[in-house]
Amino acid sequence: MPPALSEALSTPLVTLRETQAVAVPAAETHRLRNGRPLAPQVITGTVAAIDALAILATGLAASALADGTVARPLFGLVLIIGLALGMYALRWTGARQLNRLYKPADGLLPLALAWAATAGSLVALLYLLGAFDPPMTSWLAIWSLLALGALVAGRLATCLTVGTCQRAGRLTQAVAIVGTGPEGQRLLRRYRANPRDDRHVVGVYDDNRAGHARFCVGYPIRGGLDDLLTEIREGRVDRVILAMPLSDDNHALGAALAKLSLAPVDVGISLDQVEIHRQAGGWREGAGDEPPVLDLLSHPLTGWRAIAKTVEDRVLAAIILVMISPIMLAIAVAIKLESKGPILFKQKRHGYNNQLIEVYKFRSMYHHMADANAEKLAQRNDPRITRLGRILRRTSLDELPQFINVLRGEMSIVGPRPHAQSAKAGGLLYRDAVAHYDSRHRMKPGITGLAQVSGWRGETSTVEHIVKRVEHDLRYIETWTVLGDLKIIARTITSSIFTKNAY
Repeated sequence: MPPALSEALSTPLVTLRETQAVAVPAAETHRLRNGRPLAPQVITGTVAAIDALAILATGLAASALADGTVARPLFGLVLIIGLALGMYALRWTGARQLNRLYKPADGLLPLALAWAATAGSLVALLYLLGAFDPPMTSWLAIWSLLALGALVAGRLATCLTVGTCQRAGRLTQAVAIVGTGPEGQRLLRRYRANPRDDRHVVGVYDDNRAGHARFCVGYPIRGGLDDLLTEIREGRVDRVILAMPLSDDNHALGAALAKLSLAPVDVGISLDQVEIHRQAGGWREGAGDEPPVLDLLSHPLTGWRAIAKTVEDRVLAAIILVMISPIMLAIAVAIKLESKGPILFKQKRHGYNNQLIEVYKFRSMYHHMADANAEKLAQRNDPRITRLGRILRRTSLDELPQFINVLRGEMSIVGPRPHAQSAKAGGLLYRDAVAHYDSRHRMKPGITGLAQVSGWRGETSTVEHIVKRVEHDLRYIETWTVLGDLKIIARTITSSIFTKNAY
């Protein structure tokens, strides 16, 4: 029997035509090197900000170009009303919809109609207020023309940028499907019949797959859940959809969720097997032929939240490094004078998505006694620690070089502390001592964190110590806010500097 026919017959409910591989966009490989895809709300929000800036800037510029003197109080009122009306009209006409940003021709007509309606409304408003005098009408005419030109120019530039991002794959979400049974096959058929530019199915994963099957409905079978976790760690998957039966005795579904909860990825379950009549809570109905999906797990930082965290880290780290540079210079000189060896101690630790990063610290141990893998954690009166090192560790000053890690994008100022690879508690490796330990790697590690300011810093002599740390780390990930970070930073400065638990 020919191999292709044998393979087709070995996979239930899969036709011979469906064993042909689905084409992979060329841009996909490029996108994988550039992180997670841009969130639609970030793109449309940025476009809205550009529109608002164009309307305000041209309104102010028109006041300088208009003949005569515009009544200042009325000018400000009309400007604010025009901004509000314009933003609402642009939204109402759908001029900022993501699908209309791919091609200029799709979005320019709604944009022009929105601004024409806004200008007409302002004319009616001035007429009702009895303010239809030459200075005001001159300003409104100039503003209308300038704003329309600025909005069109901004939209053309936006469409060009969005098109570039789309070709580079930055708008495409890499989706992995778990399940090769009837549920998975139905979902894949619907995806194959309804291709979308913002979604690419990278493959299918199933621990119970047929060992010799290579394709499922034309999509490659790439292995089991452990293989999927590897793909996630390598940044090749943004979203996972479970296409598995919803029976009470389906242990495979629970096992899949348990494993995927350790990784920074969105996880949903296909409800193609369930008839849904309305949207409620976490239920999300598909559009058109799209199957409904129930969101189960979410990446802790997406969209504007991810941007806010990044801006917070980079801005604060830059400011703090400038402020503490004299202190860091003095510490560097003191370390060099006290003992031989490098100023900085570099240690491999697990960071975001369980990737290894090199964390910087001021050297606090004698160089010949340094423990790069943290086989033995520091203890009270540890002979490996220098006299200066005791002060640095007690006051957390040895952590200051990690602001460089923050600027490099490897760490955050606040987050779960990165642990050394061989760190132990009660004789057990941290990963063996705590269930779901790797879930703390769903966010970048931090210089300080909720666990540290809550008293769980320093030696982990018992399993309870690391359990409490992980509990606080997971609580931080689930409840993250910028204000919460600022509170932790303040608590670090005021209450954690002279902690008794650091040796």
